[in-house]
Amino acid sequence: MKPEEWKLPRRALGGTGLEVSVLGLGGFHQVEVTQDVVDAVTDRYLAAGGNYVETAKSYGGGASEAKIGQALAGRRDQVILTSKTPAKTAEEVRRDLAGSLERLRTDRLDLLFFHCVSDLETLDALTAAGGAVEAFVQARDEGVVAHIGISTHWPMVLIEAMRRLPVDVIMVWVNYLARCNYPEIERDVIPAARERGLGVVCMKPLGDGYLHRSVDEAITYALSRDVDVLACGFNSVEMLECDLAAVRGYQAPDEKRVEQILTEAPELGDYVCRQCGLCESCAVGVDIPRVFELEGKFDQQMADGRPHDAADYALRERLKHWFGNQRRARDAYADLPVRADACLAAGHRHECPYGIDVARKLRLAHAKLTGRHLA
Repeated sequence: MKPEEWKLPRRALGGTGLEVSVLGLGGFHQVEVTQDVVDAVTDRYLAAGGNYVETAKSYGGGASEAKIGQALAGRRDQVILTSKTPAKTAEEVRRDLAGSLERLRTDRLDLLFFHCVSDLETLDALTAAGGAVEAFVQARDEGVVAHIGISTHWPMVLIEAMRRLPVDVIMVWVNYLARCNYPEIERDVIPAARERGLGVVCMKPLGDGYLHRSVDEAITYALSRDVDVLACGFNSVEMLECDLAAVRGYQAPDEKRVEQILTEAPELGDYVCRQCGLCESCAVGVDIPRVFELEGKFDQQMADGRPHDAADYALRERLKHWFGNQRRARDAYADLPVRADACLAAGHRHECPYGIDVARKLRLAHAKLTGRHLA
């Protein structure tokens, strides 16, 4: 079969009754390019059988929605169209939704997300009298929104959100770097969503572009997790073709293949902790994997104290605090009963199957998580 004849496979989006192509068109990076490029990307995506299109009011102050709305003109019914709002009150949701519908040139959305609900205070505001939940439910009851979703930058909040919000779908990042920094996503959050029959949208399968050297491996890893669709941010036809080729060549990996990806990934190298647990604790009681997990939540384990070329350094600097979880990571580290400096003071040695210098990494993690300069 010629590549242009091949069509993206589809998966059920949880219990929504929707069938989604496994590769979705994410709208964030459409802000970066002109309308003609968005048109060309959309044309090729639809021709490949893609049907999941996702954007948000906050992407370029509505620019992404406007560009996608124009690109989809006359073809609205070919796609599952989604958007997001960070609004906390019902009035704000109604205003945002009206604007999104106008920019997207449609009278309905297949899915509207509570955008980036990352703490319990926000969750309380959403569910309070006059809160956003009221407008979401009203829009669903009136047929303006078919299904409701939620996204976050602090995954564990989704456990409580799934209990308290009328959601059908969760959106969370899934990639092999996220596995190292937020192991709770695959361990706790996705299983909890599946227990409730919810759909799972994977965002950032290429780690906001950080995994650009390993597209095939990144797509293979993400598709093999328990997700329904990968929302990818391609902003050129060439980038889309690369992702399509990776999906076309996908074969479900066994555990040996997954381990190979984790071992050989150039982005992980001999610095990023894989959370394998083989150095679970030291003799003085330091939970080493937890220390490195908190380092990952602090800066995605990107500041490794080594020189990098200009492009790699710039990308690391852009992404290391992308999720804004530095304070939470430091607070959690401060609460640990025994911290990394105790292990360092004791002079214990730990072997790592991935070649990580554990003592050096503990020193750097401790410096980050206590607000000191890298030593």
